[in-house]
Amino acid sequence: MDQDIWQNILNKLEENINQQSFRTWFSDTNLVDFSDLELVIRVPTQFAANYLNQNYTETLGEISYALYKQRYKVKFTSPPHILPDGKSAPAEYSGNRVMLNTKLNDRFTFEQFVVGRNNNFAYSAAKAVAEAPGYTYNPLFIYGESGMGKTHLMQAIGNFVSQEGRNCSIFYTTSEEFTNEMIDSIRANKMPDFRAKYRKVDLLLVDDIHFLSRKEGTQEEFFHTFNALFDNRKQIVLTSDRPPKDIPDLEKRLVTRFESGLLCDLKNPDFETRVAILRKKAEPENIDLSDDVFSFIAESISSSVRALEGSLIRILAYASYNKLNPTDLDTETVRNILSDMISELRKEITLDNITQQVCLAYGINIPQIVDKTRKQYISFPRQVAMYLANLLIPQLSLKEIAEYYKRKDHTTVLHAKKMIENQFREDLSFRSQIEQLIKSIKA
Repeated sequence: MDQDIWQNILNKLEENINQQSFRTWFSDTNLVDFSDLELVIRVPTQFAANYLNQNYTETLGEISYALYKQRYKVKFTSPPHILPDGKSAPAEYSGNRVMLNTKLNDRFTFEQFVVGRNNNFAYSAAKAVAEAPGYTYNPLFIYGESGMGKTHLMQAIGNFVSQEGRNCSIFYTTSEEFTNEMIDSIRANKMPDFRAKYRKVDLLLVDDIHFLSRKEGTQEEFFHTFNALFDNRKQIVLTSDRPPKDIPDLEKRLVTRFESGLLCDLKNPDFETRVAILRKKAEPENIDLSDDVFSFIAESISSSVRALEGSLIRILAYASYNKLNPTDLDTETVRNILSDMISELRKEITLDNITQQVCLAYGINIPQIVDKTRKQYISFPRQVAMYLANLLIPQLSLKEIAEYYKRKDHTTVLHAKKMIENQFREDLSFRSQIEQLIKSIKA
């Protein structure tokens, strides 16, 4: 009966948050203690317990009240972390020399990373991995669109471990460099050296892992490299522009391994975070702008952190060329300086955008796509639209998507996702159609 209470609360929660968040945080939870006032839930790690206690207890209390007229206090806890030899995880590491390649950018540190609601989870996870590589989350898979800070977070892990002076080797690369180096090693008959290099590092950082798409030979080699490191409790950190299951032609066994750790997504920063980013980036360049100008830039540019940095560089160049003090620049002048940047920025993706593009692609209209009919020429485009909504607007819950398309509940969206994902994997022509639709929606 007690377990039923927690399961019912979970079922209701699943209707109100996106699937990725639900899988990440609640797929491995167990009720371990129950009273009239409190539910104690065990989760795998202390990091997860801390995050859930900070971010979900109020929501879960409201759900419990809606279901049982009793606002339970939900407390998350974790078992003590025990290593394979039976000892507790070490709090400190010996201060020995760190071996690493020279590709880490020393500006990419945790201190220089601006934390907001869009990236707090990924930042916290990266920090946890840096403090205990190989024991916290392995692999750590960070994904998000270009310019959101994936490389910054990844390299911050490497820089943190390096600065701590731990006795471990760190190697940063990209999947393209990994592929090219493998090809060169095959040509030079030096594959044993290549394998020894990658399979003996303690911390492997691989950027843009999505470029393994359609490279069967490289995927095979990376699969074995991954296993060798993972089996020896070496930390692996990967970045991508999309979650593993959405990388085209990525072998199922790699998808499974990438998803076996922790997936973190980086979303567009909100207004307050964009202002904080601008101020943080302006400090070392001595760009002293007025509050109105900072606010204007943050309101006008929301596509990425990289775009925000680019706007400051352009403003600094303009001021320098015209021998002006940045403080003297007003909002109208900055608007003119950044006019072409602002006009080129992609508009926010909405359910209306997605629906319009899907209807156009399949030759139907909006009243038809939300109609109750189950005719294939209507129901299939509707499934495509729901799949794309879940993929491109991850902050939306399944319930919200179902309501928009006038479906009964979130299970309809789950069914659509499963149907479209299966066809996406098996049908190359359909995959091409979906990728073209995504480009149209993002245009």
